[in-house]
Amino acid sequence: MLAQNRIVLERVFPDLYKALQQEWESFSAPGSEIELVSTLSGDLSIKYRGIWLHSSRNPREESRRILAGALPATIEGSKQPFILCGFGLGYLAEEIRYKFPANPLIIIEPNSSILLSALAQRDISQLLGSPGLIFILDRTLDALHDILALFSTPPLLVIPRPYREIEPELSETLTRTVSLWETKQRVNTATVHKFGKRWVRNIIENRFSILELPGIKDLANALSGTPALVLAAGPSLDEVLPYLSAIHERCLIIAVDTALRAALRMGVEPDFVVVVDPQYWNARHLDFCSADSSCLVTEGAVYPSVFHHPFRQTLLCSSLYPLGMYFERAVDIKGRLGAGGSVATTALDLALHLGTGPIWIAGLDLAYPDYKTHFTGALFEERAFTRANRLLPAETQSFRSLLDGHPFYAPAASGGKVLTDTRLSLYTAWFEARLHQLAPGSCKSLAPQGIKINGLELGTIEEILSLPIIRPHIRQYLSDKLENLKTQYSSSEAQEKRRLQWERIESELVHHISSLCQELQRGLQLLQNLTETVQEGSCKDIQQQLDEFDRINNMIAESPVKDIAGFLFTDNFQTKSEDAPQDECRQMELYLASLQSFYSSLLESLEFHKKLFTL
Repeated sequence: MLAQNRIVLERVFPDLYKALQQEWESFSAPGSEIELVSTLSGDLSIKYRGIWLHSSRNPREESRRILAGALPATIEGSKQPFILCGFGLGYLAEEIRYKFPANPLIIIEPNSSILLSALAQRDISQLLGSPGLIFILDRTLDALHDILALFSTPPLLVIPRPYREIEPELSETLTRTVSLWETKQRVNTATVHKFGKRWVRNIIENRFSILELPGIKDLANALSGTPALVLAAGPSLDEVLPYLSAIHERCLIIAVDTALRAALRMGVEPDFVVVVDPQYWNARHLDFCSADSSCLVTEGAVYPSVFHHPFRQTLLCSSLYPLGMYFERAVDIKGRLGAGGSVATTALDLALHLGTGPIWIAGLDLAYPDYKTHFTGALFEERAFTRANRLLPAETQSFRSLLDGHPFYAPAASGGKVLTDTRLSLYTAWFEARLHQLAPGSCKSLAPQGIKINGLELGTIEEILSLPIIRPHIRQYLSDKLENLKTQYSSSEAQEKRRLQWERIESELVHHISSLCQELQRGLQLLQNLTETVQEGSCKDIQQQLDEFDRINNMIAESPVKDIAGFLFTDNFQTKSEDAPQDECRQMELYLASLQSFYSSLLESLEFHKKLFTL
């Protein structure tokens, strides 16, 4: 390993350096699979298993062509992250960093021997020391899921042809992962645009419940080693329900809200019921469901009626939304559970948080076996029958529901194919990413006709029924744990401390919102005046006004409420190809128009929050 590479690697990537250093001790030569070759351009090239990873003539020039061919027309000036599959000797990575020094660059190189060859043969210390560089050597791409969560703009995926040949499975998995992330982002954006204001209202209406109710953090590993059954609401739940009473004697039962009525119909009250969807119709799943001995686990943004149901105890998980996070950080951290779009993902994470194991999951089809969408008697099905008429029978409603999700066939868990859709495939990706982090066999599915989920083995009801009866132990342990938690959290001293802290934080929040509103209003007035000046043809001597906009922009970036305002932010400003700047004044007009759209949208979001707090 060249000294200059080692020094930078040890300083910038200490964990990666330690891992590579251990391999370096046994890496005396590239090995038979790797061949280093001099080229006519004077640069070194490399072959892996007989395949050229770079040009045999001019690797640098080839990298320029590859990058130019991969770039979209909209890349100029964007902070779009790059994902490069295959490092080779680093030529393409260097070209990306040279052309886009400020863009994040994620490099995936599954073969450490190739990376070590580059470190031994070429001085890439300048690349290693550049900002925004991330290396992933894990072929499972577990780390990539966490990294993608940091970005709001879609990544630009670059997979050179040689790596598609030598790593076809990795290339396919990477392409699918990025595609699913982009789909999820589009769905999330559309969902927030449609329902975001309702969620903010929910949090503010629920603030007394958020203040008074304990979180799940104190139940971490509380039921370590206890077998558990998670009840989702897929069609295969019908096959498990006849055995649920016997399973209840042998397992902790965690039900999602949509499966609660099915469990109660069998005479079983789950130990935990999970409700996290903020929508009104989701709260209706609890209608006429009496589960006095169940513990509700929910989130502060759920529809307010959820808190009116008489559960034995209600516990909160950490908020998924900026407003809820803002209060939690200052008042009371509840305890985070995973969220992958489906309540079943949160229910599984609750089982893992409690330390239970092994875990079986019933009703997790994430597909439509025999064209069924849910278990028999689900609220969705009953609602369809209630709304049915001669022109819109229940079957037509079910067919439309299937069609709206863009259905396609995918591998089934027990072999063959099963109908699923793009929305359910997003949930599948979350489960696969989560299961990769667990020991093999930790979780098993009881949905053989459902979609195949990598890392989720098939289990049987017979396995569960062979377990010893432990219901008395679960009942007593949960009773003691919940009573202790309630006593500690409900003391008058603790309640008063949280109340005072909440009032202080709420007052500060309203102050920050008001201050930022004033700045944005001032900025909009300046924009109006400056736009009129520019439209008159005067584009000079305006630097002072532009400096003022920079000050306002910096204030927005540093504001403690920027994430709260940004949650409801919708900027509809778009430029057309014919709007390409023709001169300095036209360019300035477009810039001012984009600022006007940005300030107006942000101001609308802030004023909405402020109004709710002052009602």
